[in-house]
Amino acid sequence: MPDTPINYLLAVGLTAGLTVICVGLHYEALRLISSIHPKRLSGKLSIAVMILLIIVTHCVEAVVFSGGYWLGTELLGIGRLSGMQEHGPAAYIYFSLETFTTQSIGDIVPIGQLRLLAAVQPLVGLILIGWSTSFTFLIMRRDWQWDDERGARN
Repeated sequence: MPDTPINYLLAVGLTAGLTVICVGLHYEALRLISSIHPKRLSGKLSIAVMILLIIVTHCVEAVVFSGGYWLGTELLGIGRLSGMQEHGPAAYIYFSLETFTTQSIGDIVPIGQLRLLAAVQPLVGLILIGWSTSFTFLIMRRDWQWDDERGARN
């Protein structure tokens, strides 16, 4: 994994591509969640279902990034993840989930140009998590307003 201009361009392209994919995926997931939001359920159950679907969405987005780490390591050869005891899918997903959520324990460290991907992924995660938070607030506000108009309690 030499420091060549092509490797940097590959890292930038991989990072940009995964970011665009995850933002598009998040947009579509929130649209879907909004359209199927179970208004017929009780307020608490409705919110629980919505939160569960949002968490699943974030996990899928982290899995998309884990594919990028695998691609960068195994196919593009632009870096590697140091400290992984095993190099199977679970290790890539673990590193991606901890990076997406900014937990970053530090037991696995990116080497080479994969550092760019590992540096941008937490920013993407924070933005998407913030987007989910505002979406949740809007849905809860809408539903609670609707319940207040009917005189019901959540």
